Amino acid sequence: MDDTIVLFEDEGYRTLLPLTYTRTAADIRCGIFTLRERLQARYGQPVTAMTRAYLADVFGAGAWPLRLLSRNIPMLLVNSRLVDIACLAELHTLPIGSLIVSDDANTTAGGATLVAARVSPALASAVFAYLLEQQGNVVLQELQRFGPVVRHRPAMLNFPWDIVDLNGRMIATDMALLDPTHYIPAVAHPDAASWSMQAPEHIMVHPQASIESPVALDARDGPIVIGRARIEPFSLIQGPVAIHDGALISGARVRGGTTIGPVCRIGGEIEASVVQGYANKHHDGFFGHSYLGEWVNVGAMTTTSDLKNTYGNIKVTLEGYGQVDSGRIKLGCFLADHVKLGIGVHLNGGSMVATGSNIFGVHFAPKTIPAFTWGGERFRAYRIDRMVEVARKVMARRKVDLTAAQETVLHHVFALTSSARDREQMELFDGPAAVYAE
Repeated sequence: MDDTIVLFEDEGYRTLLPLTYTRTAADIRCGIFTLRERLQARYGQPVTAMTRAYLADVFGAGAWPLRLLSRNIPMLLVNSRLVDIACLAELHTLPIGSLIVSDDANTTAGGATLVAARVSPALASAVFAYLLEQQGNVVLQELQRFGPVVRHRPAMLNFPWDIVDLNGRMIATDMALLDPTHYIPAVAHPDAASWSMQAPEHIMVHPQASIESPVALDARDGPIVIGRARIEPFSLIQGPVAIHDGALISGARVRGGTTIGPVCRIGGEIEASVVQGYANKHHDGFFGHSYLGEWVNVGAMTTTSDLKNTYGNIKVTLEGYGQVDSGRIKLGCFLADHVKLGIGVHLNGGSMVATGSNIFGVHFAPKTIPAFTWGGERFRAYRIDRMVEVARKVMARRKVDLTAAQETVLHHVFALTSSARDREQMELFDGPAAVYAE
């Protein structure tokens, strides 16, 4: 396929906040891949994006990317919240101008959703400005006047808990897109004879994966894929599980439905959760049915609950929408990018800790914590310059630079979220830039 593949954001990114403050939904890991990675693996070509203006230099093609219209070939527009891309194949059997629309009105906004469209550059130019403003409903109204509409209900990210719900299924689906030069059957690994394996035919590993016995790999309930990672002795891996390059599993119990992103450190127990990447949960403690963003650090013995004693549905407070019933009896916490949790912090099911917060010295954290919050027994606003200073140090430990564009994103999100901190009447914290987190 030679189409120009362009991801776009619609109004639905708001029901994924605060996770989508610092990234698009297309760059949230669900399964082995993010949507951007999944499309690149499927079509073998680069994927670009039209994003909110402040994210454009990190995740997009620029604030006003007219160059996307310069090639005289069809454009495949894909909603950033799409997860399962199987429906896209049908667009290539239909005339240019065709749309895929979902009538699964399960977002707080309701109504039909534009999933994808295959359009000419001329037609794309007619809705270009709306795409840059995340006005998906307007784009749908305009495009459906020019081409046939097909209806599907593909898996999409409508709420934060969809990441957890869909993860195990997408690990199995994504196995078909794995690079065959990057993985081999587990039984072909030179150390395989020393591992305890169940259903080894469903286990794929990188040839240079370091898996140290005694270790148990159980793929009876779903596949296991292990990249160029290190699995230390006394670890238990129960599929479906994906472990990415550079990850370290330190004698941990990694249970089904879990994805460990690149360069993560995992100890204790984790179940049915997604760890985006470059995050540390290196010590004892339990996380279940949860999402941990990039550059998150979790202190020793910090634990989340994912089940009420009453077995009732867990409610989550979504920014701009108030408290929403998730409809799930098992749901953990959602930690946005750059969140830090000190030792021994306990989180109730449905907890939401927003971008850049540093929480410590408290036994039970509040269920909803605004972005850039500092403290425990007393919460204050975290000065953005001090938060950025810590982020730069943390990233340098993994030999990653905080770019000027990324720093600009953090400053922008700090400004965007000031009203939430004002409502909590937080004073500005002006103390040291870090405390002991482990």
